[in-house]
Amino acid sequence: MTDFLNQGPLEDDPRVGRATARLVLAALASAEPEEAVAASISRADLWAHARRVRGEPVNFAAERAIRTDPEAARLYRRLLSFQAVARSELAAAAYDSSATHRRIGSFELDVIEEDDAPPALVIQCLSDTDPAPTMIEVVSVEGVVRLPLPAPVDKHIVIDLPRQDAERDLLRLMLANPLAGVYLL
Repeated sequence: MTDFLNQGPLEDDPRVGRATARLVLAALASAEPEEAVAASISRADLWAHARRVRGEPVNFAAERAIRTDPEAARLYRRLLSFQAVARSELAAAAYDSSATHRRIGSFELDVIEEDDAPPALVIQCLSDTDPAPTMIEVVSVEGVVRLPLPAPVDKHIVIDLPRQDAERDLLRLMLANPLAGVYLL
């Protein structure tokens, strides 16, 4: 039997899939009614925007609503969270018990902290076909941090997280929080 509180689920544990399904269904059942979203954007439009394929046209009305309306932004992030949970192997795409290592789809994120160098975020692409993300967004109780990512070199994206840069240091601290939502855009 798997002890989820102390060691996490085993990959071959059949309860993981059922637990994931229950988590997504419970989250969807507790979703707010359509009226909670701003009149300028529908839930269907937000869902289409969340599921868009990289490189296809962007719905600027949805993007404007996400940036200007806090309720639309909150619902959009919830939709991204549902999508991350539904796609993850162990319901851990954006929420991982080991805070300095995460796997999101075909990308692995590691925060590397060594004594003689500033902390760094390393994003490794495990797939040859998936396009590299251009932005990282981290959402937690501390707030929201959204940073552009440099182009990958040999399937690796490296971004320094110096403690002197307030926004990047906050990103480092938020990545250490296992409950923080991490999105690669």
